[in-house]
Amino acid sequence: MLLENQKNKIIEIGKRIHAEKLVPLTFGNFSVRDFDTGYICITPSGMPYEALTPEDIVVVDIDGNIVDGKRRPSIETGLHCAVYKKRPEVGSVVHTHSTFVTAWASCNKEIPSIVAEVAALVSGKIKCAPYRPCGSKELAEVTSDCLGEDDAVLLGNHGVLVVGKDIDTAYINAVIVEEGAKVAYYAQNIGGMRILDEKECAYERESAKKGYGQI
Repeated sequence: MLLENQKNKIIEIGKRIHAEKLVPLTFGNFSVRDFDTGYICITPSGMPYEALTPEDIVVVDIDGNIVDGKRRPSIETGLHCAVYKKRPEVGSVVHTHSTFVTAWASCNKEIPSIVAEVAALVSGKIKCAPYRPCGSKELAEVTSDCLGEDDAVLLGNHGVLVVGKDIDTAYINAVIVEEGAKVAYYAQNIGGMRILDEKECAYERESAKKGYGQI
C-alpha cells in the first residue's frame, strides 16, 4: 500500500482529535506530506473518523490530483495543497472546528497572544482570514495568504487551520490554539486582559523555533 505508515498516522491523530472534541461528527480534515515523494495523504470527505481504515485515506499530488485511493478526498484538498506550495517546510496541515476558535472566527476577530504558547505559533496574534465558501479556490487563496509564516490562522465563520513539521506537531498546535482561544475569551470577560507585546511575542516565537522538549 502506498504510504501506509502516513495513512495510519492520520487515522491515529484523527481519532484523537475527534475524541477530544476538536471536531464534531465528520467535520475538519487532516493531511500529511511525504517529503520523499512529494505526495500528500489526506482524509476522505464526510467519513466518520472512528471508522477509517488506511484504504480510506487518499493520496494526491501537490496539485490535488488523486494518485491513490478509492474515496473522494476532503473538499478542502485545495486548501491543504495551497499551504504546502507556499510553505515547503510544512509536513502536516490540520483543520478543526473546535468550539472557542470557531467562536472567534465567527466574529471575524483575531485571537490576541496572552499566553506564551500561542505567541510561539504566530507573529503577535492569530489572524482571521475573510470568509470564503467551503472547498473553494478563493478559500484556499485567502487562507494560505493570511497564514503567511505563522503556524495557525482562523477561517472566517468556519474554524482554524494549523500546520506543523509533522502531524504530531500540528495536532499539538491545534490543542494550543483552542486553549489560547478559551483563555482569551475568559480573560476578556474578566477584564483587564494583558496582551503580550511585539517584543515578547517575537522572543517566544524564536525560542520555539530553536527547539522545545527533548532533542
